[in-house]
Amino acid sequence: MSSKNQIVVPKAAREALDLAPGDRLAVSVDGDTVRMEKLPPAREDRLRGMLRDVVDAGDLWPELEEA
Repeated sequence: MSSKNQIVVPKAAREALDLAPGDRLAVSVDGDTVRMEKLPPAREDRLRGMLRDVVDAGDLWPELEEA
């Protein structure tokens, strides 16, 4: 464990869980056993990029341009 209380997930575990940067994990502890489970993406993560074709926030909220 690092001085920032961070841990490294071993490569074999990352591959077994198909982990990528930004993935969420649930960690549970039972005695000396630690269990990690990959969680589905957060709702807001699934929405990310849906509006990438919108150039300006004013296209969505015209009242913002009045301010």
